[in-house]
Amino acid sequence: MPTRNRTFFFAIFLAIVFSFFRGAFDDQPVTSSQDSKQYRYLELDNQLKVLLISDKTADHGAASLDVNVGSLQDPKARPGLAHFLEHMLFLGTKTYPTAGEYQSFISQHGGMHNAFTAAEHTNYFFQIDAKQLEGALDRFSRFFYEPLFTEEYVQREKNAVHSEYQSKYKDDYRRMQYVNKALMNPEHPASHFATGSLDTLSDNETSKVRDDLITFYERYYSANLMTLVVYGPQSLNELESWSKKRFDPIQNKQASVDSYPSELYLDLPKDVRIQPVKQLLSLSFIFPLNDAVTDYKKKPTQYIGHLLGHEGEGSLLAWLKQQGWAEGLSAGLGSNMNNNSTLQINISLTEKGLNHTDEISAQLFAYIKLIENQGINQWVFEEEKQLSHLQFTFAPGQKPANLVQGLSMNMHEYKTKDILQGPYLWDEFDANRIQQLLAKLTPENSIRTLIAPGVETNQVETWFAAPYAVEAISQEKLDAWKTAELADGLHLPAANPFIPQDISILPDTKQSHPKYIKQENDLQLWHMQDTSFNAPQSSILVNLRSPLIQQSAHNQVMLDAWVKMLNDHLNSFSYPALLAGQEYSLYGHMRGLGIRMYGYRDKQDTLLEKIVHELNQFKANDAQWLQAQQELVRAYENALQQKPFERSIAQLNQELIQPSFDEQALLTALKQSNLNDVNEFSMQFFDKLEVVVLGHGNIDQVQLMNASKTIKKALLENSHKTTVERKHVLQLPARLSEQVINTEHNDNAMTWYVQAKTDTLKERATMGLLGQIVRSPYYTYMRTEKKYGYIVFATPYPMIDQGGLAFIVQSPTADSQTLLNESQQFLQGYVSEIRNMSEEDFAAHQQGLITNLLKKPLNLKEKSNQFWSEIDRNNSQFNTQQTLADFIAELDKETVASYLEQHVLADTSKTLLLHYDGQK
Repeated sequence: MPTRNRTFFFAIFLAIVFSFFRGAFDDQPVTSSQDSKQYRYLELDNQLKVLLISDKTADHGAASLDVNVGSLQDPKARPGLAHFLEHMLFLGTKTYPTAGEYQSFISQHGGMHNAFTAAEHTNYFFQIDAKQLEGALDRFSRFFYEPLFTEEYVQREKNAVHSEYQSKYKDDYRRMQYVNKALMNPEHPASHFATGSLDTLSDNETSKVRDDLITFYERYYSANLMTLVVYGPQSLNELESWSKKRFDPIQNKQASVDSYPSELYLDLPKDVRIQPVKQLLSLSFIFPLNDAVTDYKKKPTQYIGHLLGHEGEGSLLAWLKQQGWAEGLSAGLGSNMNNNSTLQINISLTEKGLNHTDEISAQLFAYIKLIENQGINQWVFEEEKQLSHLQFTFAPGQKPANLVQGLSMNMHEYKTKDILQGPYLWDEFDANRIQQLLAKLTPENSIRTLIAPGVETNQVETWFAAPYAVEAISQEKLDAWKTAELADGLHLPAANPFIPQDISILPDTKQSHPKYIKQENDLQLWHMQDTSFNAPQSSILVNLRSPLIQQSAHNQVMLDAWVKMLNDHLNSFSYPALLAGQEYSLYGHMRGLGIRMYGYRDKQDTLLEKIVHELNQFKANDAQWLQAQQELVRAYENALQQKPFERSIAQLNQELIQPSFDEQALLTALKQSNLNDVNEFSMQFFDKLEVVVLGHGNIDQVQLMNASKTIKKALLENSHKTTVERKHVLQLPARLSEQVINTEHNDNAMTWYVQAKTDTLKERATMGLLGQIVRSPYYTYMRTEKKYGYIVFATPYPMIDQGGLAFIVQSPTADSQTLLNESQQFLQGYVSEIRNMSEEDFAAHQQGLITNLLKKPLNLKEKSNQFWSEIDRNNSQFNTQQTLADFIAELDKETVASYLEQHVLADTSKTLLLHYDGQK
């Protein structure tokens, strides 16, 4: 054969081989170059799609199974059935018939579990000590092929679903959601009640709910509609073996889901008004797309949302803020159902903005027209593509439960190779597609909703009793919005100046914790060059401690107002930095004011310099003060409208962490303050300061020293050094104290808090292990057995350095005294349970808690925060968690049982009962 022909045929052979391997790789997810985890995608014989993740550094394992079925599949006669089924699967299987066995196993081994029902998904997930992953998978998998649906628990769990519904009866988000459902096409399943209640889930003349549950399960819980993600430190082969063994038994029924009506809303446009429970001011626009937005490589709705939701100079939000009409704005997909997606724009109004809703509407449509005419540009798409690629390449590690839960849903939406990178892909710029969707953002195709106290209403929503009104939008308004001229100052965003150019990564120093850099200046400086996450990000944390903050409610309010105005003032400048991966927060805390920065090292100093300069130079004007004052009044008043169990936790902290000021004291101080007060406070703040700085990550010591010079020059030239102590915990008397929860709700509630006798780490360890042991059985007893409510938990509750335990229940049926009595009765019986517990089970609880305490941080931000907490408590050894773990390892059953008996349950126990009995 001629040489030329041999070369030709060899080239063909190589092309075939390459094509084969490329095809093989196309069947596996594309991974980030910086991701050290191993992935394997496979499909089981029953067509269950599985993604395995092997992470040799993991100390926890996790799994999530997503069923591509949700509340939209509820039978018309059984609203809430999909959600009820989600509850029932946790209550026993043929192999593990005890109702709380799965929960107990997960809890015992330091894990967590949960599930949720959405419109088109029901997702189940857990996280556990990695050594126990196989046992957890064995229990978890059986939900999907051998649930019991025990009649007793069917009847009991209806009460838990009803309690969940009742607990959210005054939730404004639910009220808005259900008014929106009332506006939908009544033939579309999205318009139906989805939570479930005793009314919708009770047996009736035509059917028993248990029979309906089983029918629903048999129809939809089919392997071909499921996806599974399993994560752990085990090898891919071992994870594959476990997955096949545990999940192959799930039956493939070749199930399918019925299609929905093509129209989600009828008779548009609509103008809607809703009265909220809280002091909320909001103007929103929903635009039905009547389309399945599945073109994830093109990102058309993300492109539109990027421009409409931009907060930089010239943006709609920046202009609205200049007018004093708005506080915030968001834009993007509102719902993404199979063929009925919507694009939604939400604008948080000021009180002044309430009087300008038509002008706001007009400028929104004028800005949409600007995007249509001038905003569909390749360079904008390429900028988003560049930033998304960086985000994917250097994505921070996630909590395992969050990772598997998100990916199991991705598997329904993305091609196999895009399961990981799909959310970050900006591959194809399609101007026509963007234009097509923009053409649907018209006044005629909109639902405008105003949410504000006192608006006129003439209807009450069926399920959550929200007062609302619906009107047609007049032709005069529609014409005015369509022809509105763009206001001066509004323009499209410019190129982002914060996109990092230098993403080089420094060598890792292998330090175990930050080191203190001694200086002559009045600044504590801590540094750790740490690139163990193989990424170019760094954290700069700054604590400006002032003695002013703890002196009075007035000073606390002044800090809150100053920080709010500063953040608003900086927003237009800092928003492009946020888009480019430069996160920052300016916030008040127990000892003063904090700055947290996290992002690519390149351009980080530019943002820091601007922040500290504005801290020193910014002076608010009357309009800014009035807006901040109104926002804070609403925030403090809304805090008083939280659910009873949330109010109990807030009051517990306010009562015991001193000095603290409750919302009523803050409201009084705020209403008595003026602009001069806040400007005077901001000047006084810099008179005496204790400043602490941590530089951690992809930052060397010289760079941190330069950053510290920026801080000193801007803030400390005229400051005097001081020391600001941490707040302290009020010691309860050796008896039961009581306090009524300040709230208004139909439910009853109890928080029973037990305080440690001392602030030693040893006693914190004892209370921590006790909380770990009783958490799951307490939940099962109070929620499943006694049917007291949906919100039930027992948890270790340390305050600063003082140990504690909290038992929290919100109930629609039992009064607070019954909840306390039952809690104490349960614990009295559990003393002997601990004493009789097997050594193996006790050791499992110890190990589960120790694993949680010593778990490796998942990303740089998490690691920085751990170091920052140790610096705050002046622990230069950075060993609090290890010390707690060592104490836990030394404990025995008798010590824990005796502590429960002699301190928690004793008459001389230091306890506080916060209770509330609802308005029926």
